[in-house]
Amino acid sequence: MDELREKYLQGKMTEADQKAFEEGLSSDDREELASELGIRVGLERGFRNELKEKVAGFEKRKNKIRRINPAYISIVASLFLVASLVLYFTNDQTTLFDQYYETYPNYEVTTVRGEEDPSNRERAYLAYDQGDFSGAIQAFNTLDSMSSADYFFRGISHIQVTNYKEALTDLNEVLRLEDTDYRTASLWYKALIHLKLENEAAAIPPLEELSKGESEFATVSTELLAKL
Repeated sequence: MDELREKYLQGKMTEADQKAFEEGLSSDDREELASELGIRVGLERGFRNELKEKVAGFEKRKNKIRRINPAYISIVASLFLVASLVLYFTNDQTTLFDQYYETYPNYEVTTVRGEEDPSNRERAYLAYDQGDFSGAIQAFNTLDSMSSADYFFRGISHIQVTNYKEALTDLNEVLRLEDTDYRTASLWYKALIHLKLENEAAAIPPLEELSKGESEFATVSTELLAKL
């Protein structure tokens, strides 16, 4: 029973098995499971709030030259990692990718809307902030040279428009360049892409590396590994 219970809580049951499990529950069992699911959802939200705060700290890095619009940053930050894991007594199954994926906030380049003659790089990040990910990709593609940050945010833009192969190429380029700021995030999104493509074996190495580190992705990577 304990093994079935844990499989149910982790969403590892097939639809038929889940239905059979639910039908065998007493009212007390249902209340107990509902309580535990609520606790787990709370923990996930706590993780995302903690991660949001840590990523917000990237803004304080001194080795970056940026053009900052504080009000705009506030809007972007509010969009980061607000999804929570919601498990409930239905026949619907949410994929691990959908449970854990959120776009990454842009603290690299921010511009004031309406600014005269922005550079192509600024156009790329402005489009990213506005949710125009196809436009962001087009703008990034016009750059004569790309930084690791540019590759990273173009990679996330590719994920948003379901160009997963191109996204992996960009994230692998970040890893090749050994960028310390975006390495762990690149590993995280690389793992999520492999999960989206139903290639769990390829998702395991980046998750294992993250789980052994000290980044904001360590704990959640360990948890995700347990679900594979």
